[in-house]
Amino acid sequence: MHMLPDEIREEETVDMLTGLMGEGFDREVARRILRKYDGNVDKAAGALVEGERGEELIGHAPGPGQIQSQGWPAIQGAGSSASSWSAAGPQTQTQTQTQTPSTQTSGCVGRPSTPVIDLTLDDDPDLQRAMQESMNMSQSQMQSQPERPVFGPSERPPDPNWAIVPSHQNESNDANYLQNLNRAIEASLETMGDSDALEPFPVEQQLRRDGCPVVLRPSMHTMVYAASILQGLFYVPQVRERMASWRPPIPTNEEEVAPPMSGPDFTLWALSEIFTHMDLARLCDLNVDKRLPAFNIESWDRPAQPPGELSRKFFARLSATLEKAFVEQFAHSGQPLPKPRLLHFQYGSGISEPGELLQETSIVPIDVNGGESNDLIGRLSAQLSKPQSEPGKQCVIFEPSEMVAFELVRSSSTPSTSTSSGGSDRKPFTYPKSIYLDQFLRENVELAQAKREQRLEMLEEAQQLVSHKNTLTHFDNKDTLKDLRSTIFYFENVADAMDDMERGTSIQTTTRKLKSILTTIEEGIKATDERVDTLRTQAETLLECEELQQFKYDLRVVFVHDGLYGRKHLYSYVHDKSCWWKIADSLIEKVPEDVVLNDQAGLHLGAGPYLLFYSRVSEEGPAPVLPWMDDIKDDVKAANREFLSQLPPELVADIVIDEEHLSLPSVVSSGPGVVKNGTGGDRMDVS
Repeated sequence: MHMLPDEIREEETVDMLTGLMGEGFDREVARRILRKYDGNVDKAAGALVEGERGEELIGHAPGPGQIQSQGWPAIQGAGSSASSWSAAGPQTQTQTQTQTPSTQTSGCVGRPSTPVIDLTLDDDPDLQRAMQESMNMSQSQMQSQPERPVFGPSERPPDPNWAIVPSHQNESNDANYLQNLNRAIEASLETMGDSDALEPFPVEQQLRRDGCPVVLRPSMHTMVYAASILQGLFYVPQVRERMASWRPPIPTNEEEVAPPMSGPDFTLWALSEIFTHMDLARLCDLNVDKRLPAFNIESWDRPAQPPGELSRKFFARLSATLEKAFVEQFAHSGQPLPKPRLLHFQYGSGISEPGELLQETSIVPIDVNGGESNDLIGRLSAQLSKPQSEPGKQCVIFEPSEMVAFELVRSSSTPSTSTSSGGSDRKPFTYPKSIYLDQFLRENVELAQAKREQRLEMLEEAQQLVSHKNTLTHFDNKDTLKDLRSTIFYFENVADAMDDMERGTSIQTTTRKLKSILTTIEEGIKATDERVDTLRTQAETLLECEELQQFKYDLRVVFVHDGLYGRKHLYSYVHDKSCWWKIADSLIEKVPEDVVLNDQAGLHLGAGPYLLFYSRVSEEGPAPVLPWMDDIKDDVKAANREFLSQLPPELVADIVIDEEHLSLPSVVSSGPGVVKNGTGGDRMDVS
């Protein structure tokens, strides 16, 4: 049997529709619905799924030109009509010509009946034979189908391409968080192996040039967060200078002592070695595996644990060890303790009296997710100024320190997913290049509180002016200025005096009055806007007076976590020699200050900057030559010689190697006593 292209296309579509509805579905029902929607497969499939069966079309035949849609040509031949649209048996040519809608059998399916035009009356025997076979096939298919549709569950396996899913469903905050968390875990697990491996610098990139900082890189990624803090402390000038002056205590009646191998002095000795290499080494990649055991580091081995928590604990222990060692050094030497302290500041309530027990800390937690303000000073002010009703009980700083660290705490690991904003309106936490802590000092409590109250009054006045402006410009949810301008336009360009002098005069008078009113309102709005801008500007700078700008602290180091797990997902920004550098594992690059202050990494995963180092601004001048211990300096010189000898000559042609004889005596001077050199065979690993 030969089938025409239209018939073949229709049969294929009917096969697809019956397959969609399940095995045993009535093909004629699918055919009726397909023809009802002019061959539109999508509409026909949707109608069948919704339960439409086209019973209203039984007994109606399609008319010419009525079935043409979605690229399906109109059926113009009686042969095509008989085979595709009729369920009756074979018909002769004469029957086809004389049959009318009223004489069609009830088995016919199709569109409402219209006169059929037979265009197949020709002498082509092949065409007539094809028509006859097509009608026979149509009748046999109809007879083989069940009399009525059989409904029931499909035994065919589900096809995901036809899955019905709910639309316009609001995702909950938990769903968004879990999705982000799963994505983060998957990405982290994929890179776990790479993150755990220490990738050495290429030899040509190890050479330190152009003031490039030094990166500390432990072999295990679980120690990276701690190495990053040790590295960051070096770029705090006060810490670096104090460490350069530290010497291990010499017991009484002793003339020499070996480097300490345990206790707090062991920690400071290891840190002194690290700092000396960071200051004098010729290479920018230092492996610190042999020095890290001196710091009792807790491993970062749980991806769900934020590195900020571990960093806070590690920094708190280390700062306590350093502070105690520095105090003991000054006490043993008989020198007065330096003021202010290096790492810890004392604080208490505003009503505490001198001599009362005060608290001290080296790191200030800042709740990033809470409060109205989204900046460091705003959050710090909100935390220290509680309770608002009793200023005397608010926390104040009694004795500031040379350095202060801020831990940026995200109270929940769940990213901010406000339903009102669709979870996409997340703003990064901001921190300034410089801060003044004067407003939080005890001696400035009254002045700072008066400034805050004045600031609040100014902001309230600005808000009242904004509300008054809104009453002038809007009424009943309408823009009154727009309506007024439209009215003026009407009187100026549309209103017709109709050759009536009195009417013309009235129109002109009304126009002038309306313009005068508009001018008055616009001038009032302009004055209001200027006043609001002035009040807000003054309010924001009210605390920036000379009396409250004596203790200035500059940003030195920023520690960032991008939200995933591994060594490549922790990095820091350090300020050194008037430049900002980004240190991210094997990447060391100079970056502009704007990048440091506006890094949005990890924002979508509830991560980002987690630790900030600030320190007091010192007098400008050339960097001092730091008095590192001689035996450690000799180790660095030897390491430099060994490293430079391994490089191609063309890379070191412009480097002057210190030809001074390396002093490696059995004992070297070390402040008030001497320290026996025991590190000659254990230099910092330069691999």
